[in-house]
Amino acid sequence: MLVRYAQSGVGPYDELLWVSLSGAPQVTRIVVSTQQSLVWGRRNWAIPKSRADFAWEGAPGREQVRVTQDGQLLAHLSVGAWGPSLPVTTAVVPAAWRTLIQPPLPEAEDRASLLTTVAASGWVRPARLSVISGDVHPALLERRPLLTVAVPDFRMVFPVPRVRPA
Repeated sequence: MLVRYAQSGVGPYDELLWVSLSGAPQVTRIVVSTQQSLVWGRRNWAIPKSRADFAWEGAPGREQVRVTQDGQLLAHLSVGAWGPSLPVTTAVVPAAWRTLIQPPLPEAEDRASLLTTVAASGWVRPARLSVISGDVHPALLERRPLLTVAVPDFRMVFPVPRVRPA
């Protein structure tokens, strides 16, 4: 997922992330544009965030972004959206399908996993994501997405996680 947060508890930031859907959902890799997002995402939800730089070009709805980390190009993506927007909510999705189960981070003293049931609502419209280049994840270059949507207006809630003892 490629996300631009206009506002959040840690201010605006960008992120590029991968969620494993084999078994319980889990964020397996994520890069973010701000140190505040990195610190609080790791501390609050055990999300393995690392820092990267995001350089955007173009107008909203027809943009390109280059994501780099330590001078290495992770991904160069093209994103375009079109068509009418439709309302969407996670309220109709079973909680188990939207609960992230994050194992403890390597630096964590507590070896418990954190369970976070995410809620979101907003407006979606059809979109196209093209991978121009990148080394971040081989699957990005090998596969086409089954579905791409733009969600230009949304609200997402990441509540205090539940603890599952080790």
